[in-house]
Amino acid sequence: MATYFVHEPPDATGNAMDRAERLVFVKDGFSWLAALVPVIWLLMKRMWLELIVFVGGSVTIVTLLSAAGAANTATGVLLIIQIVLGFEAGHLYSASLERRGWRLVGTVSGRSQEDCERRFFETWMPTRTEVPESVPAAPLTAHAAKPETPSWSSTAYGQAKSALTGNPFAKASG
Repeated sequence: MATYFVHEPPDATGNAMDRAERLVFVKDGFSWLAALVPVIWLLMKRMWLELIVFVGGSVTIVTLLSAAGAANTATGVLLIIQIVLGFEAGHLYSASLERRGWRLVGTVSGRSQEDCERRFFETWMPTRTEVPESVPAAPLTAHAAKPETPSWSSTAYGQAKSALTGNPFAKASG
């Protein structure tokens, strides 16, 4: 099961579709690229402060331990640091985005990134009420109103209720 943090840029304006295009999904989990080649990963994510801390800390650790005659220990410590960076990569990137003004708009879990994106947009998009500029709003008339269909949450609630009461044939109601 994958979990993603969803961030919105600081200058998020416009309609929901334009805003949705600019969202960033950050995976919470181990990053092989961050663990194996942390400098390249930090450069790709534009995490300048973290890059300076990583390189400065690495050089300091190697210099101090090599001067003390423990070069093998320095290699082991750097390996441990890289593994920890691999596990914390998502959180570091998320914190970096928030420091740059990006807003955390949600977290979502699913089987894959596509599943997470679908789940997020199913809940996020209906809450956006902006009407695109190119589509004029049609007036509502009494005869044009369609019957109200139950939402997925009311349907799920009805199914759970019928399962708990032991009546599998009960109709789901809102």
